[in-house]
Amino acid sequence: MEIVYTFCASWSLAGRKEGTKHLIGITHKPPIIIDPISFTYAFPTTSPQNPHCVWIFPQHIKDYHAADNNQTFIRFANLETIVLDISISSFNNQIARTSMLHMKFSQKMRKIENQIPQNSMFFPPSNYVAESFFGYRSALPNNTQPTDHSEK
Repeated sequence: MEIVYTFCASWSLAGRKEGTKHLIGITHKPPIIIDPISFTYAFPTTSPQNPHCVWIFPQHIKDYHAADNNQTFIRFANLETIVLDISISSFNNQIARTSMLHMKFSQKMRKIENQIPQNSMFFPPSNYVAESFFGYRSALPNNTQPTDHSEK
């Protein structure tokens, strides 16, 4: 039931907020999980009821810093920039809350998956690889290929 609760509570914005409250206890300007599969998160810069609220997706931030008038300058990975009416300390707090949500959600998923390892959707076993390393140029002496020690 724990995994059902986690996912069913996450479909609406209200459910996502409730999920955040359940995981990290945040109710004011809570970060939310947008997509648990790709670990996409977002956080509001003000109350979500405020018409000037901007939702930030932290995985797209390249860098940010304090700007004039208690604002924050943000540069995204695509090099677009924005200056928002949020202090750098509040922005850092929202980043930290989002990181905490990510950590707690990941821990909960690992715990659930440890109970039913055959359904490891979020954290596949680390000994599975997407492709063979054979065929790549080796950095070993004389371009020798590494030995495959995986279980067959």
